[in-house]
Amino acid sequence: MSDLYAAYGSNLWHAQMAARCPGATVAGALVLPGWRLAVRKFALVEEDPAAGCPIGLWRVTRGHLESLDRYEGPHTYARRLIPLPDGQRAWIYLELVHRPGPPAAEYVERLRRGYADFGFDAAPLEAALARGG
Repeated sequence: MSDLYAAYGSNLWHAQMAARCPGATVAGALVLPGWRLAVRKFALVEEDPAAGCPIGLWRVTRGHLESLDRYEGPHTYARRLIPLPDGQRAWIYLELVHRPGPPAAEYVERLRRGYADFGFDAAPLEAALARGG
């Protein structure tokens, strides 16, 4: 059995997901309406009815989700199910603790690699980086 996981930050980068969740496969990509990417110390999504956030969808197992839970941590991000525009649902991690930036240069590079891996226009990422937080 598998689930969908909606990545918006460094887990877009295929090499990182291969290390964290061996065997996870790309299931698609879309712009998630009603959410906006923000980048402080790390990437996060915020509800914004006027925005859309690029997300990469991964097909993951329960074991992969348990691995992601360890990386995202129970005190920094919470895993929640969200509806997708096509009626499916996907797991996403929502930030619990405000961690001010700026992000490390190495982390920004992982974000950019992830956007490139999914073929996303980098404009939303660069706008989020410019806004800071």
